[in-house]
Amino acid sequence: MSLLAVSDEFIAVSKVNCIGCYNKSTDAFLQFKSDLILQEDDFVVDIIISPDNKLLGVLLSASKKILICELPQMKHLETLTLPRSASKIRFDISSKRVLVADKTGDVLIFEILKEDKGTKILGHLSLLLNILQTNDGKYIITSDRDEKIRVSCYPNAYNIQTFCLGHKEFVMHIELLPDIIEYLTSASGDGHIKVWNYISGKLHYTIDTYTDIKNNNDLKQSFSKLMNEEGIEINSLPIVNYAVTKLSDCSSLIAVTVHSYMKILFYNLKFVNKQFSHRLVLEIPFENSPISIKFHNLSLYVYDILDSKILEYQVTTDSDTIFVTLNKQIQVFENKEMEICKTFDHNSIKLLFKRKFDNVQEYKERKKMRLEKPSS
Repeated sequence: MSLLAVSDEFIAVSKVNCIGCYNKSTDAFLQFKSDLILQEDDFVVDIIISPDNKLLGVLLSASKKILICELPQMKHLETLTLPRSASKIRFDISSKRVLVADKTGDVLIFEILKEDKGTKILGHLSLLLNILQTNDGKYIITSDRDEKIRVSCYPNAYNIQTFCLGHKEFVMHIELLPDIIEYLTSASGDGHIKVWNYISGKLHYTIDTYTDIKNNNDLKQSFSKLMNEEGIEINSLPIVNYAVTKLSDCSSLIAVTVHSYMKILFYNLKFVNKQFSHRLVLEIPFENSPISIKFHNLSLYVYDILDSKILEYQVTTDSDTIFVTLNKQIQVFENKEMEICKTFDHNSIKLLFKRKFDNVQEYKERKKMRLEKPSS
């Protein structure tokens, strides 16, 4: 889920069921208006901009619809109706189709402006959390609640290229490494960032964010208490937001937020002599936990949904030193009072952790009672 999307010209953002677009060149913020009547309990789950910067896609929760709008006028072009609730959408590389990852584990593809009802191209046996198409268009990569990352051939997605296995919890974020396109990065509820060769499925590198968190034991105990109420055991703090951008031909910058840690962590990931290495280069504190963060080139956009503002940070480098400085604050949805508890519950991530049930103990007790029962 992301309530923020950024391109060369636009910043698209949503709050509950309101949708807006900020034009960078004119410094104007335009809100979406349509004759379409939304359900009272509807809210935006995901928002995306097409690779050609011409279209905006908005995924709605309760009504199970995708709105397709034309940029920059925010003109409503089409409404796609989904058979089931979805968790993530992306445009394909041609900007002519929308890929949909739904909550039953299916991936659907819709042709835009063709009155298409959608075609199922692959399925998981688990809740899907993310989806993307590789830059060459040859593969669809999906991640799910059961720690799996699947790489499927496209368009014949029934042919599985490989699985990328190694996470211990749900995989909510997957992004291609921008400086080396044959590598995939992922971020998980286990607190780890992993780097994979998505063709072979080989794991090449892991970053454990938990080791970089100050007072991590106190934060972990607090989160453990919350999770124990649900009968869930945790070993780390989950990654909530994740973004990556290119610094150079062999260097990337990764930004992450971790549950209950009130800072953005910045990692410099390098690939030299066919070996990965990383270092924590910076931490930036924030007042309110961001609902979304996005890189676009060397700018990081942080969406503070509570204060209805987007913070734009500029990334600069001097030799091996990386600087991230606040460049601008963009106010959005001004003079709009909205109940945001549906879209912003920092503890809702606990729903993605799997519960563990002890059925064996109950069976043993029944067996013991049966054996101790006197025979007639």
